Amino acid sequence: MSAKKKRRLLQGNRTDQILEAAEKLFAQKGFYSTTVGEIAEKAGIAKGTIYLYFRDKRDLFFSVLESKLDILLEKVEKGIQKSKTVSSRIKEAIGIHLKFLEENEDFFKIMQSFPEEFKRKLGERLKGGLIERQSYYVEIMDKLIQEGIEVGEIRPFDSRKLAVILMGMLHSLTVYWISRKERTSLSEDKHLIYEVFWEGVKRESP
Repeated sequence: MSAKKKRRLLQGNRTDQILEAAEKLFAQKGFYSTTVGEIAEKAGIAKGTIYLYFRDKRDLFFSVLESKLDILLEKVEKGIQKSKTVSSRIKEAIGIHLKFLEENEDFFKIMQSFPEEFKRKLGERLKGGLIERQSYYVEIMDKLIQEGIEVGEIRPFDSRKLAVILMGMLHSLTVYWISRKERTSLSEDKHLIYEVFWEGVKRESP
């Protein structure tokens, strides 16, 4: 391995190390109560090292969320290519989404605790990052539902609204799961979400 490749690998590992530490602390303490020094300590690096990779705490905060959303989007896009029917692909997407949030509980907690004041102050970064990714996620589901309508699997509803409804169902169930002290597996509820959604949109056989 060349020296250049080694440097890139080291930089990638260091970035992941910082993001992982930041994710845990932001989930535990929130954005305002977490300091860069605490993140550096948890990551096992010097505080100044963080600024080699991120401009400031805000940049790090958004980078945590954006990197996780990128992973989720990639998993969903790959997952829905495995099945042929629209119904099976929607079920696959639901399962991937719930499993990902179950395995990345800290990420969801950060998204839930996102301060409204923070959103207003950082509108441009939101538009370029989180909102763009969230809109793309809705677009993925929108296109899948559109296909279902075209091939006759789904009734001719507004596909965009159906995509938003499905995302809302997934979000609400995860909020409920997070709030429970005693939990079963979140991903086990993929069948529940699928059945409720699909029974409402599927085209009945003639």
